[in-house]
Amino acid sequence: MKKQKKKMNKITKNQLIFVWGVLALPLLSFIVFYWYVNINSILLAFRNIDYAKGGIEYWTLDNFKEVFHLFKGEVRGSDFKLYGLNTLKFWLLSALWDIPFCVLMTYAFFKNMLGHKFFRVILYIPAIISAVALTGIFSSIIDTNGAFGYMLENVFHVSRVPSWFQEAEYVLPALMFYSWFFSMAGSYVVYSGAIASIPREIFEAAHMDGVTMWQEIRYICVPLMWPTISVTVLNTFIGIFNASGPNLLLAPEMKEAWSLGYWIFDQVNTYNSYYVPSALGLCFTIIMFPIAILIKRIVNNMFTVE
Repeated sequence: MKKQKKKMNKITKNQLIFVWGVLALPLLSFIVFYWYVNINSILLAFRNIDYAKGGIEYWTLDNFKEVFHLFKGEVRGSDFKLYGLNTLKFWLLSALWDIPFCVLMTYAFFKNMLGHKFFRVILYIPAIISAVALTGIFSSIIDTNGAFGYMLENVFHVSRVPSWFQEAEYVLPALMFYSWFFSMAGSYVVYSGAIASIPREIFEAAHMDGVTMWQEIRYICVPLMWPTISVTVLNTFIGIFNASGPNLLLAPEMKEAWSLGYWIFDQVNTYNSYYVPSALGLCFTIIMFPIAILIKRIVNNMFTVE
């Protein structure tokens, strides 16, 4: 009995060593990159530097006053109303267009629509290319001297092909198109897994009952895919203030297309300013927390499938 207990103790210790060895790196990453970063960001929101006294940090609430002045438009060089409107446009693109479109696209591919294999390849190719290379390829294609520019001039006889990412009138629509088109591959992968888990017998029974395509989407696909779709919807609402496009890679200097999230990045990257952006991020968190709880309750109660 004693020998068996010793063997069990050894096995248990070895298992614990193995488990903690596997979890050590993820736990360390969680502590450093989540807890430390977030706690430090909260503390920075209440601190600032007094350069007149040799760069001494001190506790203050002036950062929140600065955020208030930014939204009132009292700070030169920053148009927060425009940044907020651009953020809302990127978010609406994701929430009201991207999610429904990707659900319909997934359903069409699931039903083996004509040319579905070709369109899958078109969607997946950008997903395996790095963002830097992809933005470069995209820019060269739609450039004045690129394939798209050539087609506009010689096929559609457009008098002037605009510089999409250098002109204020076109930069935001171009960024929104890029964001929409190249985000579809990731959404399709998630939704295709959800629709593939629906038993085929349900579709066969619906087909025998004469259910139309739209009825099949509305009453079968969406309710049974809702656990996956609801997570996407919730994440979309949580990220309202972080909604943005690929400004850094395509139009870093075009303030007409900046979002609130990119303004925060620019403050940190260009000016090494951490205090006001931290205060702004904390304000966004306070605003979004009750909204996220409300949206979670709504999406959890929308469809009950037994």
